[in-house]
Amino acid sequence: MASMASMASVDVLIATYNRPESLVMTLAGVAAQTQRDLRVIVADQSDEPVGERQTILTLRRVIEARGGSVEWHARPQVHGIVEQRDFLLQQASADAILFLDDDVLMEPPVVQRLLATLRTEGCGFVGAFPSGLSHRDDVRPEQQIVEAWQGPVRPEVVEPESPAWERWQLHRAANAYHAARRLAPEQTLRYKVAWLASCILYDRRKLLAVGGFAFWRRLPRYHSGEEALVQTLLMRRWGGCGILPAETYYAQVPTTTLNARGAVDGHALDLLPEMVARYVTPFTKSANPAPSDDDSSPVAQAR
Repeated sequence: MASMASMASVDVLIATYNRPESLVMTLAGVAAQTQRDLRVIVADQSDEPVGERQTILTLRRVIEARGGSVEWHARPQVHGIVEQRDFLLQQASADAILFLDDDVLMEPPVVQRLLATLRTEGCGFVGAFPSGLSHRDDVRPEQQIVEAWQGPVRPEVVEPESPAWERWQLHRAANAYHAARRLAPEQTLRYKVAWLASCILYDRRKLLAVGGFAFWRRLPRYHSGEEALVQTLLMRRWGGCGILPAETYYAQVPTTTLNARGAVDGHALDLLPEMVARYVTPFTKSANPAPSDDDSSPVAQAR
């Protein structure tokens, strides 16, 4: 196991809780990846751990037979999803780490395309945002605005509730799926984001340089916005992007991260000002400003 882990090009980090059917779908997508040297690390907080179920055991063996490895951690459910992400990050050792939700199906080239983009751009993260194909016939042109990167991905400041924050609209329903259908065959488009969820490849060292997910102790049990927070910090220092086509799809099963009222008790973005002061400002205040692709956007800070 140790030798396989050291050889992995990507650590695939999956937190799961009481969703065995969609987890099977997710693991099947991992098992079919063209990028085979994957180390899959699962943090299972299900009421009854599912790692030994026959279908899941079979998928674990397929991943291993194709050149990967699987580590399974059954853990009590106490602190919520951010603590799960922090735990998984502490287990990781690859330069590139994929945080993959337990309700996402990836087409076979996804990890390979994400990794190639991350290596080429040298940015903080690259994401492939999933679509819900129950919306396949729900075409929303007004929400399909794609801001393509012209030239390399660069740092930028995207503030919550700013005009650039509205980029999230592309990630509703099946908007990304519809937008990708306008691309030429074999084309990969890098686009600007406010934040991404569910299938994001991070540069592990850069993620740790902005504190990773250690802030989980500051949040209530039911919370949201943890990846939006770290991505906002990473974008300010190194930039980040999404890719189209994403080639990822949601199972569209109920979420397991809400409280009994179907809501959350806190949002990680409330921590943004102090996190910027700690992890961004000391490293950018003396840097030369980088030119912006859009004169109306905030001036990006040089790497």
